Amino acid sequence: MKKRKKKAGRMMARILLVAAFAAALAPFHLCNDYLRSADFDTVKVARKDNVWTIASRYTTKEEDARELVEAIIEVNGLSADGALRAGQNLRVPVLRERLPKIAER
Repeated sequence: MKKRKKKAGRMMARILLVAAFAAALAPFHLCNDYLRSADFDTVKVARKDNVWTIASRYTTKEEDARELVEAIIEVNGLSADGALRAGQNLRVPVLRERLPKIAER
């Protein structure tokens, strides 16, 4: 009986440790403005596209591109490596104030 209680206590301690770890990491997503964006563009993945090349079309700063890559992966439910396939449609979070300025023609 004591062994069961000990085992249950250890399991509860592990669960609490994992929950505390997740709670500690949660605020880091709050720093990524792209994850809070309500505006999205839809992009059809071309043969040689990857998440980084798509993100770089929407940003000029490398730091912004990293945040956008993270957001594209999360918003579209991609694997952690961001693997894409040609023809796939992606939702790209857009921050209009951070879009690269395009010269007027």
